[in-house]
Amino acid sequence: MSDGNNYYSIGKVSILCNVPIKTLRYYDKIGLLVPEYRKSDSNYRYYAQDQILTLFIIRKLRHLGIPLKDIKQIVCQKNATAMGSCIKERLLEISSIIESLNNQYAEGQLLLDRLEKGYNILETGQSNWSTEGIRVEEIPARNVLFTRRVKKNYKNSDVSVDRWFELFEMVSQHNLRMVGSVILTYHNNPLEQFFKTDCDLEICIPIDETREDLPEFKQFGGFKAVTALHIGRNDEIIQTHIKAIKWLNQQGYKTVGPISEEYIISPVDINNEENHITKIIIPIF
Repeated sequence: MSDGNNYYSIGKVSILCNVPIKTLRYYDKIGLLVPEYRKSDSNYRYYAQDQILTLFIIRKLRHLGIPLKDIKQIVCQKNATAMGSCIKERLLEISSIIESLNNQYAEGQLLLDRLEKGYNILETGQSNWSTEGIRVEEIPARNVLFTRRVKKNYKNSDVSVDRWFELFEMVSQHNLRMVGSVILTYHNNPLEQFFKTDCDLEICIPIDETREDLPEFKQFGGFKAVTALHIGRNDEIIQTHIKAIKWLNQQGYKTVGPISEEYIISPVDINNEENHITKIIIPIF
């Protein structure tokens, strides 16, 4: 394989190390790996055997995504400690990238799960808005981050999207992951939120951790509730509230807590209002 005196042509080095000739020429240009011998008449490049070993080191470091300027310094210094420090720094960067990608994946999966749940509801005919869509179920306890404050002249149809984004930012700042839909809870008498009064509004989002160190952390759920699905425009949801309240009264149940709305498919998911799906949750005993 060698061309005498253990020298290797650029073509053979390219094949042996699986590095394009164009890349080898660039390494030569920037002084990263300069051929030890060059024929004066033809300007052909030839590499010594130890340079091939250096090229393998360069390949390993490039595979880790280490910049060429740092690789050049490592190769020139021939210092294992410097190489180790550079690799540690790069591994921290890779770890951060992996965490970011995992968060993106989880967020995408959560949205996909909610969309599929919503589409299943639409396809199974629950959009007929009958009493069969009203039921009693156990609401499991979930870790949530929340905000709660009075909103003046509350208008239910706007769903307070500005408060949603405030909560999303809070989840991000604390390096948490959302694992469920936004839930609005009205700490007022039933139906008051529909009459432009001051509304004691709580908004929460399920998260993946227990964070009792945060004042905005609590648990939502852990109770029995009458639930009803509202499909369509939010400015018409009062009709579903009324129907659910009427149904629970007929069944002999009593409300024991504020009414909530869980946005299975929400205005921040899709812009077709007819496909928005909201679950009304009324705690009972």
